[in-house]
Amino acid sequence: MQINYQGLQWMKTITRKLTFSFGLVLLIASNALAQKVSVDADKSADFTQYKTYVWGKGTNAPNPMVHQRIVAGIEAQLALKGLRKAEGAPDLIVVYHAARDEQVSVNAWGGGPFGGWRWGTGTINVDKIPVGQLNVDIGDPRAQKFVWHGTASGTMSSKQEKNEKALNEALAKMFQQLPPKQK
Repeated sequence: MQINYQGLQWMKTITRKLTFSFGLVLLIASNALAQKVSVDADKSADFTQYKTYVWGKGTNAPNPMVHQRIVAGIEAQLALKGLRKAEGAPDLIVVYHAARDEQVSVNAWGGGPFGGWRWGTGTINVDKIPVGQLNVDIGDPRAQKFVWHGTASGTMSSKQEKNEKALNEALAKMFQQLPPKQK
């Protein structure tokens, strides 16, 4: 029996390229769909003493409708935690910072004879993926320090309903950790 080593090498090369391409597609897809939320808090702060808040100046979303949705979402989460807007001196100052950017995704596909990339055809797709980031900072004006910080980031859709749903989910995840769990 004669073994065709060239054919065997070609099969190994194609298998490696397909496995790499499939893994790359999975990695890109998982990053594109992921919504990242993180929270940090001052462990020494006594969150039971906080009852009221006011809004401070942050970096508003450039779209006024998005700004209104962010403020309404944060206020709804604060209300669920028993906090209300202050009429006098507040216990907390709340600010948010919103940013939008684009990530570049490059996907290259191609092939050639004998499993090589030379003398073949290929396609390169360059996509710009809109991403948004929201930071919420809560400070104690009496102690003159920040006591809580939440960050959410994720891809943005061209459909506003999807963005609003993602915003509300991110805020819910973020504010689950307010007040922070005491260890």
